[in-house]
Amino acid sequence: MPLIQTGPKQNMKNNTRLLTSLGLLALPILIFMLVSVSLVQLHASTQNMTRLVEVTNLKTKAANDMRDAIRLRNNSLDIIRLTESPDERDSEYREYMQHEGKYWAAREKLVSLGMDTTEYDIHQELTRLALAAQPYNDDISEKLQENTAAGDLTAAIATAEQHQNDILEQLDKLVALVQTNSRAVLSATRQHYQGTRKLLFTLVGIALAFCILVARIVIQRVSAKNQKLNYEASHDTLTGLINRRGFEKRVKRAMLQARTQSLTHTLLHLDLDQFRHINNSYGHQAGDELLQQLGQLLLSSVRQRDTLSRLGADEFGILLENCPLEKAVQIANNLLSAVERFQFTWGDSSFTPGICIGMVPINRNTTGLEKILNAADSACYIARQAGHNQLQIAHLGDPDLQEQHSQMQWASRLTRALEEDHFTLYFQQINPCDGKARHDKHVEILLRMVDDDGLAVTPAAFLPAGEKHQLAAEIDRWVIRNALSWLAQENACSHWPIRITINLSGQSINDAAMQKYIIDQKNEHGVNPEQVCFEITESAAITNIATATSFMLTLRGCGFQFSLDDFGGALSSFVYLKKLPVDYIKIDGTFTRDIMTDPIDRAMVKSINIMAHLLGKQTIAEGIETMDVADELKRMGVDYVAGYAYTQPRPLEDFSLVMGPRLMVVSS
Repeated sequence: MPLIQTGPKQNMKNNTRLLTSLGLLALPILIFMLVSVSLVQLHASTQNMTRLVEVTNLKTKAANDMRDAIRLRNNSLDIIRLTESPDERDSEYREYMQHEGKYWAAREKLVSLGMDTTEYDIHQELTRLALAAQPYNDDISEKLQENTAAGDLTAAIATAEQHQNDILEQLDKLVALVQTNSRAVLSATRQHYQGTRKLLFTLVGIALAFCILVARIVIQRVSAKNQKLNYEASHDTLTGLINRRGFEKRVKRAMLQARTQSLTHTLLHLDLDQFRHINNSYGHQAGDELLQQLGQLLLSSVRQRDTLSRLGADEFGILLENCPLEKAVQIANNLLSAVERFQFTWGDSSFTPGICIGMVPINRNTTGLEKILNAADSACYIARQAGHNQLQIAHLGDPDLQEQHSQMQWASRLTRALEEDHFTLYFQQINPCDGKARHDKHVEILLRMVDDDGLAVTPAAFLPAGEKHQLAAEIDRWVIRNALSWLAQENACSHWPIRITINLSGQSINDAAMQKYIIDQKNEHGVNPEQVCFEITESAAITNIATATSFMLTLRGCGFQFSLDDFGGALSSFVYLKKLPVDYIKIDGTFTRDIMTDPIDRAMVKSINIMAHLLGKQTIAEGIETMDVADELKRMGVDYVAGYAYTQPRPLEDFSLVMGPRLMVVSS
């Protein structure tokens, strides 16, 4: 039996749905963040690397410019020392001073680019050395201006060169340091780039892991949903048993095995008794509990490899695989015994429901799923007709089974016709025999069913099935409702009174709610009850004469009339005639048809007519096919005649056309 979802499971289902939705929503956001962060990091790395390379290059250039300026100054000093010409010395000294300007310009550039601690210390040392060398530079300038002797000038130049060499040594350190820092910067940049790549790969990994998690949750949910849908598609939600769809699949498989492997299977159709009574009297909850308990009882009574299915409201099916007929009969009898011992308790009430079983063997000659299912269903119906807890074995081709199947098909068509309003009404005129002109129109309302091809089907084809399957009263309700509606419309637009006769079945007479329904319809449509005559067959009236008498007296008290149809068919007709409160006696057509040639039929009709008149009732002869018979009935004193000799049944919608006043033009 399927479990009903509890609160925690429902909450878990909701949480899973929420997690999946959030995951699907967060997935594009995460991907967007991943791309954005990666692009920002890569852009920052690129900009940082570019900036660091530019700064490093500028620092290196500035340091090299300072070193080149010092070297050029040393060269100028050497030239001054070796040159004898005063003019050349002055010219070279000016070059010397220009190189000093380049040195200080490069120094300022280096300072503006920023320096770390080591670079700053070297810069401070260079500044100190430059200040220390400045007096010697000034001394050389003075000696050049004074044309000092070459020996003295050479000594001054040697001292200045020593200081320039000290500065040059520090500049070499600075250049080396800048290059070292450049390599460190490049290394740091590479590390940053590597870190960015690791971050990118980490985010990609997280995104992939998250995608896998979401995909796994979605797949699990879809898989669970598919499993649930597959289960619900093949199982009954109330009992947890295989449903009709799943059962039919297994029967098809069994039929294929029987044809290809020469196996023998057996199909059982079970119908539960008293289910509707329990369901209607104690509610659907009691009915559901009965079905659940009975399903478990049946399941415990069949073999493990057999299939138990709930086919309908109170119907079960069992497929006994690889089970010959003799063994199947034994299992079916065990099922009947188990159900017979079963007692269903609901509140203070206890019931012993019963089942009827229809059995059909499945062998290599079995063909057609619908055919075998209908055979089992029909056999089950025959078993139910035979009594309580009965088993009926069906053999395909059995005429009783075929007749039952035909009846069930008609019952299905009738149910659909009631639901889809596939009925229509006809009428046939009832003609007075006294020859007097009458202003009223008396017609009998006849029923037809419209088939799928639009053809009208007479009641002789479908009413036996309707009565057998308890649909006759519902059909009568349809006729009453539509006939009274039509009568109300005709009363509103016609200038002549109309009387109609409506046939009622024996089920309607025994239906306690039918009297109220007729009165309610009379009030709803506002018709005069004296315009309506209900026709009841003699057999239906005398089957339960007390109920029929009470039914007719109640409605006659409201103004309705009654007619007794097919009178004369029973041997005791005259005994019951004076007890039944009817207004008309319809003489059975089997008597009126041969009155011209059969003296016994003639005597019967005459005696019925005389007896009816003595009891104050009028007579109607039906089934009149020739005018000779009609004339003879008039001479016998029969009040009304009806039959094909006068008119054939016509659609009720043609009433005004057929029965309305006619305009006759007489030409001279």
